[in-house]
Order: sequence, then C-alpha cells, then structure tokens
Amino acid sequence: MSTIAPPRPNRAERLLIPATFITNLGNGIQLTAASYLVFTEANTMLAVSWLMIAVTIPQVALSLFFGKLADRFDRRTLAMVSDLASAAAAIGLPVWLALGGNPSTVSYVASFVLSISAALFFPASNALIKERIPESRLAQFNGNAEIAIQGGTLASAALGGWVIVWVGTTSLFYFNAITFLLSAALLFFIGRRPAGQGTSAPEAAAKAAATVAASGSRPPLARLALLYIIGNIVIIVGNSIMLVLVIEGFKSNAGYLGIVDALFGIGALFAAWAFKKISSKATVLKTALIGYLAFAVLLSLESVHLYAMMAVIPFAAIAFCVARISARTALMSAAPEEKTGFVFGATNAFGLAAGTTAVVLISLLVDSTNVKNGFYALSALVVVIATLTVVSLRKHDREVAAAESAAAEIVSEPAAEVTEAAEPVPAKV
Repeated sequence: MSTIAPPRPNRAERLLIPATFITNLGNGIQLTAASYLVFTEANTMLAVSWLMIAVTIPQVALSLFFGKLADRFDRRTLAMVSDLASAAAAIGLPVWLALGGNPSTVSYVASFVLSISAALFFPASNALIKERIPESRLAQFNGNAEIAIQGGTLASAALGGWVIVWVGTTSLFYFNAITFLLSAALLFFIGRRPAGQGTSAPEAAAKAAATVAASGSRPPLARLALLYIIGNIVIIVGNSIMLVLVIEGFKSNAGYLGIVDALFGIGALFAAWAFKKISSKATVLKTALIGYLAFAVLLSLESVHLYAMMAVIPFAAIAFCVARISARTALMSAAPEEKTGFVFGATNAFGLAAGTTAVVLISLLVDSTNVKNGFYALSALVVVIATLTVVSLRKHDREVAAAESAAAEIVSEPAAEVTEAAEPVPAKV
C-alpha cells in the first residue's frame, strides 16, 4: 500500500527556522549581559527585577495594538522593521556607554526599546508563519521552531557567562546587533508573498463568516489561547521559584542553576523532535492535555531533592514542550489568516499579564510558607486550567459536529424527496 509523502518545506520555512534560532540566541545573550551590567552597577536583585519589569510592560501594553497592525500591513516588512530597530537599540547601548552614559540607565532604556520591538515581532512573525506555511506543514514547522527556540536559548545560557568573562559585556551587545541584522536578512530573502497566493482580506472574511454560519459557532480562539497561555505562566513562575528552591530550599550554589537549565534545554530539544513523531497519531488537544498533566506531576517531584530535580527535569521539559507545541499548533490552525496577528498579539499580552499575576500570588505563598508549596500551587494551576480548557474545547467540537451533521441532513432531504417522487414514473413512456 502506497502512502502520500508530506509536502516538503518551502523557502519561507527553510529561512524562518534559522531566523528563529538566531533571534533567540541574541535575545538570551542580550538579557544575560544587561542583567549582569545592572547587577554589577547596583549590586541588588531589586535592580534586576526592575529590568525584568521594563522588559515586560511594553509587551503587555502594546502587543494588542501591534497585533492589529500586523493584520493591516505586510507581516514580513513589519518583522524586518522590528529586527532593524532591535539592532539599532543593541548597538546604541555600548555606544552610549562609550560616551560616558550611566550603565544602569542605558540598560533599562535599551531593554525597554528592545521589548517594544519584540512586542511587534511576535504577532508579525506568527502571522507571517500562518501566511506562508501550508496548513499541512504547521505541526512539523512548530516542532522545528521549538528546536530552534530551545537551541538558541540553551546556547545563549551556555555562552553568555563565558563570553562576559572572556571579552566583557560590550562585545555581547555588538554580537546581539549582528544577530538581529542576520534575522532581518533571512526575512528579506523569503521574498514578497507571491501574487494570487491565499485569499484577499474580504474573501477570507467572507469565507470565515460562511464557516461560522454553517457550524453555528465561532472558532474557540479564546480557549485555545488560554491553553497556550499556560506556557507563559509556567515559564514566568517557574524561573522565579526555581532560583529560590535551588539557593534557599536545597542550600546549593548558583552553579547548579546552570546545570538545571542545561538539562531542561536538552529535554526540550528532544520534545520538539518527539512532537513531530506523535503529531500524526494523536490530536493536538489530546497531546496538549497529556503533556500538561505529565508536566504537573513531574514538577511536583522536582521539589523533593536537588538530585531528584536533576533526574526528572529533562522529562518535565519533554512533557511541557510537547504540550506547548500542541497548543501553539491548535491556536495557529484555528486563527483566521486575516486576524492571526491580532490573535497572537492578544495572546502574548494576556499571557504575560497572567504570568506576572501568578508569579506575584505564588511568591506571596512562598514567602509566607515555603518554596515547595509554590511548586505544588503551580502544578495545581496547570492541571485545573488545562483540564477545564480541553474539556470545554472537546464539548465545542461535539456541538460543531452535531450542527454540521444536522445541516447535512437538511441539505440531503430535497434529494430524497425527488427520488421518492421519481419511483412511480415508468422507465419508458
């Protein structure tokens, strides 16, 4: 029995994957260098916290607006503009330092500008993916993209500290500017969208309206976005309580944090590969739910002992990233092409806001009790949100299937009546 081979990656996919790796490598090194610069200048963790706030606020405030912008203008052009603005901000930081600027001030300003640029890049790049990657390749692409994201993040974590020791922070900022320029060049070589590809905005809107009318229900974008937002909550809260657990809970030094990060990154790389294998055998909703539930169990086990954490964290990374890729694929598949920028802009804004709220509440719990309760609270939050969301989505799918079945029966009734009326007629007159 012959099988149909999946479509091969197009030029956009071949260029977007390395662009994703380069961007995450540069962003990770930039944040490491800026945090180091601020901490050595102020010598307080509060100063680093303010830097994180400067990075978060623009994305929460502007992602929604930039998402709408990405649906009105050319997505490739907006992503390139974002990369070029980021390169200018990255170069401006060491130049300002060379002119005698205050290190803390310039770090906050540059990070703030880079965050504004990232708020534009996220919806524009995701809308570009929806626009250029065929529907049949989305799952495969998201798996490859996760490999690029985790590979870039892992490489930045591994290289950032050593490069600071060898050549100082200034060289890192110039290197980050180069990564943005390379990303912009890759986006440029993707080329313009071929004439006639896809549908125009009015046609796409009409098609979406027809689909809604036929099914009697709108796509459950808010619930799919919530499934994806779980990842934002885990990343923001997890990074905070992991530090406290290793340093205070296990009474270990910061060197173990690097080991833990590396083990998580290795697991994430394997998860991205594994997702591509299992995506053809299970629905993305089922995969997302199983991944999040497994992650919650493993997350609770991490708080038992330092060595237990190091043993289970690669598997926790596998479960989390498989769930994350599944949720991203489900959201991107359901989002109408003409509104993809808005959908991902809104998801980014609310995801960061939800993560910030969760980290504040769980931090209060940790400070009043102990850090292990923070891990249990995060695990419970993941289980509750993932379970209720997927159950609700499955119910929606059943309702849509029932509506489509009823519509098909109504359409077939006239044909049945014609057949019945034709039976008494003789074959020959």
